[in-house]
Amino acid sequence: MAPQPSQDGDPEAVPAGESEIRCFVERYVRDLKAAGTIRSPGVERAFLKVERHRLLETFHHRAAGSRSAGTIHHDPGRPRHDHLELIYSDTPLVTRSVDGMPTSSSSQPSLVAGMAELLDLADGLKVLEVGAGTGYNAALMAEMVGGQGLVVTVDVLDDVVGQTTRLLTGAGYPQIRVLLRDGFEGVPEEAPFDRIVATVGCSDLSPRWAGQLADGGTMLVPLEHAGGHPLLLIRKENGELHGRVAMWTGFMPISGPLHIEELWSRGVIQPETEQPVRQRDPWPGFAAERPTGPPGSLCLSADETDFLFFLGLHDRRACMAPQGPGLSDGFNGWAAAGPEGIWWCKDASLAHELDRLYQGWDAKGRPAIGDYQVSFQPVQADFDPPTGGWQIERRFFRELLTASL
Repeated sequence: MAPQPSQDGDPEAVPAGESEIRCFVERYVRDLKAAGTIRSPGVERAFLKVERHRLLETFHHRAAGSRSAGTIHHDPGRPRHDHLELIYSDTPLVTRSVDGMPTSSSSQPSLVAGMAELLDLADGLKVLEVGAGTGYNAALMAEMVGGQGLVVTVDVLDDVVGQTTRLLTGAGYPQIRVLLRDGFEGVPEEAPFDRIVATVGCSDLSPRWAGQLADGGTMLVPLEHAGGHPLLLIRKENGELHGRVAMWTGFMPISGPLHIEELWSRGVIQPETEQPVRQRDPWPGFAAERPTGPPGSLCLSADETDFLFFLGLHDRRACMAPQGPGLSDGFNGWAAAGPEGIWWCKDASLAHELDRLYQGWDAKGRPAIGDYQVSFQPVQADFDPPTGGWQIERRFFRELLTASL
């Protein structure tokens, strides 16, 4: 049914009816299935049941061609058609920001679905979520584990906790517990948990999570690495933490003890008086299939993320530059590689080092993100890097990595 025009002549201002909303939801799920991010019946049922628009109010979105994000005042009880078009697309929606920097959001649906698939949720499993967001992910997980009381979500922002509690109640999920606390502490009074999932970018694992995870349970954590937050799927077996790198992602960083400044370079600094120099032609085929994304974003090709991860294992100057993966030495210069070649500014040796590391990655068979196995040991424990592998010392844990091709 086509929307009827309102008195001011704007047909989009007419609230959508229930049948129209269902059409949006069903198309949304079909699109996520076609993209391969929804793969299992349980995840599909949850996405069909939980309506994303019910768990949103005001949010921010930058339209194509716009230089800044606009504020959208969405009424979950009377949703407009144009709002539903955006909400039921594969788009992350920022719900809070401070000084122009996002502090809370509703994550990109394809990422939410991919994380749900990785968690392998089933009836009766108890879940802790760190980072409440809008409550959408918590509601989805409640459907997948068969009970609202099995899901606990925490957030450090009191206004987020208040709004999320209200939205979950209005959407039919009043028994999901939304707690105001630092996610680092977990929820010891509800432990053990079968699953722990963080929906914020972390610089380390919390030792509290390791203690509150049931043996045989799984953690899914976006762990900071060279300008991104690769998702690590970690299993606890006999008290030990082992797992793998699942996919490359980017999240808003966590605050508190799990945030570590400058583990890797934060990016390039381009002096106004210096122009970057094109060092050489691109590596054959490198970044040739870079996808397009939202306005202002840099969407990396698979080989760029794979090389960037490798780069971050060898050099803490690894970062994402506007051109692609690179090395940044702050005000002393930078080098980066992309589909147009290798560029550098102020220090040509950085370009030579970047090329050397690329050749090393290529000689090892170009390991991909999914080829890495990881384990974690407390930093106070004395462990050497695995043979042919690497180690990253964080605040509480030492991450040990190997690649198998």
